[in-house]
Amino acid sequence: MGRTFFVGGNWKCNGSVKSITDLCSSWKESTDNGTKYTGKPVEIVIAPPAVYALTTRDLLPQNFQVSLQNCYVKTGAFTGEIAADMIADVALPWVIVGHSERRTIFKETDQLVADKTAYAISKGVSVIACIGELLEEREAGNTMQVNERQLSAIAEKVSDWSKVVIAYEPVWAIGTGKVATLTRPKRCTSSCESGLPVM
Repeated sequence: MGRTFFVGGNWKCNGSVKSITDLCSSWKESTDNGTKYTGKPVEIVIAPPAVYALTTRDLLPQNFQVSLQNCYVKTGAFTGEIAADMIADVALPWVIVGHSERRTIFKETDQLVADKTAYAISKGVSVIACIGELLEEREAGNTMQVNERQLSAIAEKVSDWSKVVIAYEPVWAIGTGKVATLTRPKRCTSSCESGLPVM
């Protein structure tokens, strides 16, 4: 079976009810309410801020799915967190884990990202797992080591890869003036794929 083309859009900490309504209306019009993608080997997943997730789901064209941008590994006294259990409870099919901003700003470790991945899958939520190296890691020649380390942590916790999409972020190209040509990310993803089980 061939791969399914995956298109993901992370809105980060952006948007409003009005802007989301306008955007979804435009998408509905341009895709005949998503029917242009019926039966096509493509998954389209949108990740709005959590407060807009259900509104976005209600407004999106058919065949578009919604992801949250982060999750936690349990319920309880964790102010501000959203457990994977809750994502499953409202029937959202996806969550992003390990985004570069979570790793750098919030200091999330490879181990925590792996734990989040495994926990989300255990609750029936599919995962967009992000990997990628910083500019200083790239310039030190550590691209493959960093990405393989991040991926290996996930691989130690995951056996069902049908529920995981690996998203390579060339973090070194974000806001640095450096350009991520198609060749560099392809080289990195090919190397990472070689370490994954064949589906």
